[in-house]
Amino acid sequence: MKTIKATVHTELITSDDGKHTYEVIKRLEGVDGECGYLISLYPTRNEENLFASDSTLNYLVSHMQELGFNELHIINLISTVVSSGKLSTRGLQIDTENMEYIDKLMSTKEFQNSKFIIAWGNSLLSSNAINESKLKIFEMFNTHCLKGKLYQLTTIGLTLDSDIAPHPLYVGIRGGDFQWGLKEFKPTKKMLEAMKKTK
Repeated sequence: MKTIKATVHTELITSDDGKHTYEVIKRLEGVDGECGYLISLYPTRNEENLFASDSTLNYLVSHMQELGFNELHIINLISTVVSSGKLSTRGLQIDTENMEYIDKLMSTKEFQNSKFIIAWGNSLLSSNAINESKLKIFEMFNTHCLKGKLYQLTTIGLTLDSDIAPHPLYVGIRGGDFQWGLKEFKPTKKMLEAMKKTK
């Protein structure tokens, strides 16, 4: 008989008022692995609700080890914390401060030596602000990581659309019990043109 102790460390980078979360960092203590970065749509966690259940974060932590990570940095296109329901697109604008934060992250050696996972799914495809933010992410990545690769989540039996990198919830619902993996993600001309047309 043996006793196994494991710890998942959580770190948040937020605004002083807690209305914006720029980064959620999950670390698995005592687990070998690499550091990864994942970008999704918007956060639901801040200091006030840090310990509440979050399906997206739960799925990611559950599959970190098999993805080869012992540290995962989760960032988003929009930093505004959504405490209930979904993000409203009414009057939504590019989150300039958040984009500047991500740009600084991408300029670091840690980011450039890590895998970067696109995981924003197919929600909010008609939002100008979201599409402009996605284009900005690709632009910054190409600036800082010219020879780098983009990745997307995948699992057994998951059909991947070449123009949509699935959100963790989508992967979890369709393959939460299967082993997750990473597949290279290459933005297609069709995808980029569709984003530009919403501007």
